[in-house]
Amino acid sequence: MPSIDALDQRLQDLTLPYRPQREWIEGRGLLVVIAHFFSGVAAGVWLFSLALDYDAGLIISIVVTAVLAGGAHLAFLGRWQRFWRMILRPHSSWISRGLLGIALFLAGAVLYVLPGVRDTTFGSAMLAVSILGVALILVHKGFVYLVSKAIPFWNISLLPFLYIAYALRGGAALLLVAAAAAGDVFDIDLLEAIKLWVVVSSAVLLLLYLALANNAGPAAKRSLQELVAGRLSPAFYAGTIFLGLVIPIALGAIGATTGLWRGLLAFVGLSSLAGDFFVQYCIVKAGIYLPIVGELPPARSYRGRPRLF
Repeated sequence: MPSIDALDQRLQDLTLPYRPQREWIEGRGLLVVIAHFFSGVAAGVWLFSLALDYDAGLIISIVVTAVLAGGAHLAFLGRWQRFWRMILRPHSSWISRGLLGIALFLAGAVLYVLPGVRDTTFGSAMLAVSILGVALILVHKGFVYLVSKAIPFWNISLLPFLYIAYALRGGAALLLVAAAAAGDVFDIDLLEAIKLWVVVSSAVLLLLYLALANNAGPAAKRSLQELVAGRLSPAFYAGTIFLGLVIPIALGAIGATTGLWRGLLAFVGLSSLAGDFFVQYCIVKAGIYLPIVGELPPARSYRGRPRLF
């Protein structure tokens, strides 16, 4: 139940022409962003670890999903003992699909990494289950926000692709940190090249997303203003742009030609992870509701979109 101060804040928000979204970003709501961040990073780690044949990365992915992402999800719930009810509506709820994805991933991944299982037919089946879970994790995060028609800044079709790109770059970034700590355990040069490509691609997607937001109506444009010139601009420029784009692209370009020593490699990975978190934080924090009276959502936003519940 919201506190008295929170209720007063909600009542005060009703007097504003553009009400900020608070439920999924303030107080315990921040745990939703943290959970989505870690689940995306873990999914990226799993895929890249499979591609690079990096067994330790598989374990890292499972631990991050179960402990960090799962723990944040449970801590967000008022009564975490009832979390299993969230999985009962995968036909209509992206939240259910996301939880189903986490369950499938953990079930398949844990069995796949057991000694003697990987090279068996059962191991191949569990690998397929884990990849299906990863696919649901990657896809559901953007759609959870996309279906919120009352917040035009989220109701942009590019958002799921942006979340997928940042999940992949987060996975690559965590593996860079692991490689810097453990030494040459896989083809680091290949991962650096992949990381640089993913970072540049995500930067392009972010610019396209912001351009689309600028043309998505007054409420979305107000969200964009808060992001680039308002209350969120420090987090956006310092976190999303500088830590998440400038440093990884600049140092990644240097590393692609001359190589990076291990300390700098870890710094690139940690900087990129910070930027990955800030871009998701800023997108959620910048969410602004449609005015209660006045602007109506575009008719196109009601067509063919899955419902949240």
